[in-house]
Amino acid sequence: MSSPILVALVVLLGANPSPVAEPVPLAFTELVRPTSTALVPTQKLLSLKGKRVRLTGFMAKMEYPSKGAFWLTQSPVVCDEAGAGTGDLPPNAVFVVVRSLAAENVPFTPRPLEVTGVLDVGYRAEPDGRATHIRLILDRLEDLSSKS
Repeated sequence: MSSPILVALVVLLGANPSPVAEPVPLAFTELVRPTSTALVPTQKLLSLKGKRVRLTGFMAKMEYPSKGAFWLTQSPVVCDEAGAGTGDLPPNAVFVVVRSLAAENVPFTPRPLEVTGVLDVGYRAEPDGRATHIRLILDRLEDLSSKS
């Protein structure tokens, strides 16, 4: 077994010290598709459930941010949640869970973000009462290094 320091250095330098699966690139255009009556998940999205993916987008600026999470969208979005809740979010918005900040607001950044983690798909009521359908559970260094 590798030492924790070596594993941390290797992960930080970008090498893959363990059999952690490389993330599959995923685009917002590959998340949902229209039918004659609704938007439905794509086959690619469903096939990647439970797998590591990489997605690039923008953090939505929410009036009432969720603790330990943020919404990632294809383009910059500002949500005034009075009355409509998350209704201003596009239908392919992804709820990104940041476990290391579970009790805190994730600081907003207007820059594009690349996120990597495990994809989860399906309806879920979050602890703050919001409904999510597509979630990405961010990778943590300790999760990656524990695989060695």
